[in-house]
Amino acid sequence: MYKTFFLSLLLCLNLVGCTDKSDSFSSFDEARSALKSLNTVLILGQESNNKKITEENIVYSNEYLDKRHAIYQQLMTMKLTPNQITQVNYLVIAERFPERFFPWPAQVDVLHNMSLFNRSTSTVEQTISWLKFTQAKLDIAKQSNLKLNKLEYSLLQGYVAQAIKSKATQGAIKSHIRAFSNYLDNYKPRGSVGLRGLSNGSEWYQSKLNYYGNAVNSPLEWVVIINEKIKALESAVINVKFKQNHTKSFAVQYLSKEPLINGLDWQTHYLDLPAMASNTKLSNNDKLLMLTMMETDIGIHYHAWSIGQAKVNLSKRLKVSEQTAQYLVEDIILYPGQSFSFCGQICY
Repeated sequence: MYKTFFLSLLLCLNLVGCTDKSDSFSSFDEARSALKSLNTVLILGQESNNKKITEENIVYSNEYLDKRHAIYQQLMTMKLTPNQITQVNYLVIAERFPERFFPWPAQVDVLHNMSLFNRSTSTVEQTISWLKFTQAKLDIAKQSNLKLNKLEYSLLQGYVAQAIKSKATQGAIKSHIRAFSNYLDNYKPRGSVGLRGLSNGSEWYQSKLNYYGNAVNSPLEWVVIINEKIKALESAVINVKFKQNHTKSFAVQYLSKEPLINGLDWQTHYLDLPAMASNTKLSNNDKLLMLTMMETDIGIHYHAWSIGQAKVNLSKRLKVSEQTAQYLVEDIILYPGQSFSFCGQICY
């Protein structure tokens, strides 16, 4: 794993000279702003309705990947804090994993987001192009035995059905959405909902554990640590009061009232979750909640638990409702490893 990391690091440093000088950044915050602009269809900004979508905004297109890689390259040359360096290293390593084969991240209704942009002819064309691109990438992924899991598949079907029913959906786009819907109807998702069900999924999951947990432990080593900590806590009824949709992860919502620390990853809403979590105060009930989330995280992504098994574990440990257990399990599936952000003050 360390050998892979250093090879990735050297590759990025060697390629710095290829960066487009017209898009150079002098600070972490400027690079962060560039990433937010690049990912504008994933997390909407206030200016979205006046903005046009470009080829670079088509998530995981070649133009997008080149632009993102160039931003990472420049970050590698900057003088950064230790936490910022850790974030950049994590994102650089993540470039080699299968995420790029899935241009529609299931936690985001990208189709709806794109409809909110400037309704010009070019935006319509970009939306149609993105739908075709998504289908083509899913077909390419299947050749490498990379498939959406059942939850991701179900969420995408829901977004598409909603767009077809919506009167706001432009007619020029609707026929293409129906074609994509027909494609999904014949698509067969993979059985496992965890990352281990993907090629290189175990390595991808390990990289997430290393980053969010701020330690290099195998999943089985984490299980031992987590179980020891759970034994010291009493079972409790946990009241989870959050928006039970997945645009923002459970961890992001939980930490929303803490002082914000800037991050680079759109999946954390550009927050440094481990740094923020290390500053928050946790009650024993909160600790039990986070430890159970970690335990279930490993169950899903390493031990290949089903959604039903994961819900049973959460309900047993936390005595939460069926609806809350379903939401938390879905969050763990869509945001692997994020619960380990709280390890800094729970696990050591």
